Amino acid sequence: MFRTALPAPPHPPIDATVTMRATEWMVTLLGASATPQTQADCAEWRAAHPDHERAWQHLHAFSAAFGNLPATVTGPALALPLPHHRGRRRALTLMLATVAATGAWQLQRAMPVQTWSADHLTAIGERRQVRLADGTLVDLDTGTAISVDFSETERLVTLRAGAIAIETGADPRHRPFRVATAQGLLRALGTRFTARQEDGFTAVSVQQGAVEVSPAEAPHAQVVLRAGERTRFTRTAVDTVELADATDAAWTQGMLAVHDMRLDAFLAELSRYRRGRLNCDDAAAVLRVSGVFPLADTDRVLAALPHLLPVEVGQWTRYWVTVRARP
Repeated sequence: MFRTALPAPPHPPIDATVTMRATEWMVTLLGASATPQTQADCAEWRAAHPDHERAWQHLHAFSAAFGNLPATVTGPALALPLPHHRGRRRALTLMLATVAATGAWQLQRAMPVQTWSADHLTAIGERRQVRLADGTLVDLDTGTAISVDFSETERLVTLRAGAIAIETGADPRHRPFRVATAQGLLRALGTRFTARQEDGFTAVSVQQGAVEVSPAEAPHAQVVLRAGERTRFTRTAVDTVELADATDAAWTQGMLAVHDMRLDAFLAELSRYRRGRLNCDDAAAVLRVSGVFPLADTDRVLAALPHLLPVEVGQWTRYWVTVRARP
């Protein structure tokens, strides 16, 4: 049972955009691409306005309540060494939540995993990294399956289910690197990016370099995403290109980063990392959640919900959990 006292919401309230920016800084500092300059930039942002520092300290207060806050983000000068070997990343434990209220629906997702002909796959709740023959690094999210087909003329990865983060290797033969999904092709242009297979669409976010997006049935709709951009595409169209943020790849660091997400959608996302069923009643579904949550211990996240929101968490076994609004 979760017994740690959690801090009260900040008073006066902090603007949601400031809270989100503090969260983004936290995720960025925990990422593989963080540098001493990143640390200095974050320290400068914190010092720019009192609310920036209040948001940062509130995030740390939640982190302390859950324990295991990495040393990389604890010091006021943010000058301690960063985690370095991506293959040895441990799940990081952070939590920040804010709540409000609006409308209602219930969502529960079953996560199918395509295992036939997959070369690499992960179970529910598992995340791991593989290095391909050309040196490309692929992080596999929970419930993910990929096939790899390197030929004399191209390097092809097929995303059959789940989500991946790719950092392409340098190929001496200059073969194009492509990712195939149910909706089309992604061509990496010297890049680091994430792709997620959903029901009816693929979501892609670019962290470095560029990615060419080609819907399967509409080659004329081809779009090139630059670093810091994201979109979704179907077999016939590409959605509007949006600004990406550090939270898009937070799962590679063992975190679920959300901003102003409905509780039912949050639980649906959390359920991807645990076996069984997570239910949410209509009254609780309307609550909103923002913050960074640990993926390595979903039981602890669920146990903490009544301390963060006016809800009750009932378990008929670990595999059947229902979140209800508190009477």
